[in-house]
Amino acid sequence: METRMPVRDIMTKGVITAESDMKASDAGQKMIAHNVGTLIITDKGEPVGIVTERDMVRKIVSKDLKPSSATLKDLMTQPLVTVSPDDSIDKAARKMAELDIRRLPVIENDKLVGIITDTDMIAISSGLADILSNLIEMNREHISFRLGKGLEQGICERCGELSDALEMVNGILVCESCKDEISR
Repeated sequence: METRMPVRDIMTKGVITAESDMKASDAGQKMIAHNVGTLIITDKGEPVGIVTERDMVRKIVSKDLKPSSATLKDLMTQPLVTVSPDDSIDKAARKMAELDIRRLPVIENDKLVGIITDTDMIAISSGLADILSNLIEMNREHISFRLGKGLEQGICERCGELSDALEMVNGILVCESCKDEISR
């Protein structure tokens, strides 16, 4: 994953919010209408908490409560854990992992400007992995020439196994076993 990329480059803007006094039943309808699994809870326009579909299940459905009797203030997780749009994706990912959370509201100058999710992280990391793989393949010959005779650790180009010692044989980097087979 590109760790120096700022959160602003992958965050979702236009976050769906709800006031803390909204009934859970109305919040559920709002989530369905906007096709989201999360609402950022506000109090007088200021972000103060978060409610997810999981919160609805754990705090209402599993307790057989009536959704119209609970407010989002009763359900929300607080304090709200946030990141800045200028924070690195790496910092956001570490925060999510350390706190075991899947969504981070993005706050700039005390205003909600976006949200970043674990899905956003996965999307960017898989895209970067493809790009990196393509770059390695495109530059394979150039890398081999610069390496000279050998390389300490890497993937054998013949058998595909990880090796602690690779050597250049007939223009490809090979492990000790493949080198012996080629030499026979």
